[in-house]
Amino acid sequence: MRIVLANSAFHEVGGSQTYLLTLGENLVRLGHDVRIYARTAGDMARSAAQQGITTVDRLEDLGEPADAVVTQDGVVAHDLAHAWPGVPQAFVCHSSLFDFQQPPLVPGIATAVIVLNDRVRRRVEALNADVRVVRLTQPIDTQRFSPLSAPHAPPRRALVLSSYLDGAPRQALEDAWGAHGVELVSLGIDDVDLAPELRMNDVDVVVGKGRVVLEAMACGRPAYLFDSFGGDGWVTPETYPAIEADGFTGQTGGTGLDVARMAADIAAYDPEWGRLGRELVLRQHDARMHAQSVLEVLSSIGAGPGRPPTLELELSRQIGRRWAAEAELFGLRAMARRVNDRADAAEAEAVEARRSAWEAADLLRAAEAELDNLRARVDDYQQRNRRLRRKVRRLGGAGEPGGEDD
Repeated sequence: MRIVLANSAFHEVGGSQTYLLTLGENLVRLGHDVRIYARTAGDMARSAAQQGITTVDRLEDLGEPADAVVTQDGVVAHDLAHAWPGVPQAFVCHSSLFDFQQPPLVPGIATAVIVLNDRVRRRVEALNADVRVVRLTQPIDTQRFSPLSAPHAPPRRALVLSSYLDGAPRQALEDAWGAHGVELVSLGIDDVDLAPELRMNDVDVVVGKGRVVLEAMACGRPAYLFDSFGGDGWVTPETYPAIEADGFTGQTGGTGLDVARMAADIAAYDPEWGRLGRELVLRQHDARMHAQSVLEVLSSIGAGPGRPPTLELELSRQIGRRWAAEAELFGLRAMARRVNDRADAAEAEAVEARRSAWEAADLLRAAEAELDNLRARVDDYQQRNRRLRRKVRRLGGAGEPGGEDD
């Protein structure tokens, strides 16, 4: 099937952009011809190219009409409906907050709307639009996001991965967790990383919201749901159902997370939540299964099987997959180098600590020998003192009546 995925902006890392790339990669793995249309391209388009997916920023560069379209905002939905009238279009709605991310209300543009949580589903069902709503779950690439190490107990470092967590909320987290010896490192406001899975595997805890939480769980990290918009604390098997239904927004609780609550939460930290979280993601959020579900939605709205792939298209797909594998290999090698560097530094510190311990042991032995010598001298002095006292007593009583000389 020839499929076009579309989002207005595809130049910066974000939740909807990452979703589109994850979906596209898994559709390519199923042998489909996938392209991305975005009015603004950039870093995410380069990431897509590494997966063998072409991004174009002009409609005329898309070529002949696709068999189906998947859009994520009203701008590109109307663009493609105008360019290709009659091509089945499914709309993925990610937000209940931003109006431009809600499906078009004009009949006939998007006939099916995919939602990834119950909060957004309720929003879409309240729209004045005749659309079929399909509830799926947020997909995560569980091969890319996977554990490379185990989190420590107690936790040493936490990654704050957010574009919004700053100011007073960030300071509150710093105050609460810093008192327990947890170092906070940040990513997302001033520093962007196209391979956050490596950063996640470099810490014990990940703090964030939305997809970040699920990606952290997939990496086997205990995930703490907290952002400037609110917080629900640890995501555990017990808290997961309500938190997932609400879209990992951090707004399921009746009250916010104050410093005392966050301090109590980090004190209750359990590294086992990392393993259990990954199991939840594997069962509920596997991107491969999600791509198959999206194909079922496209078929249900009239998308045909499309033309069989040509030799050229299949070779292009295979080369793209090899490029993606090599890019992942380079990333893992970089991660291994960092791990080795830290191991070398830790070994050097251990050697220095052992040397210091040996020196301290030598000093202790010398001090003990000196102490034994001092004790011997003190004993000798005390014995001499006692003899002198006895002699003085004898000498003092020699000329007195009743003395020893009488």
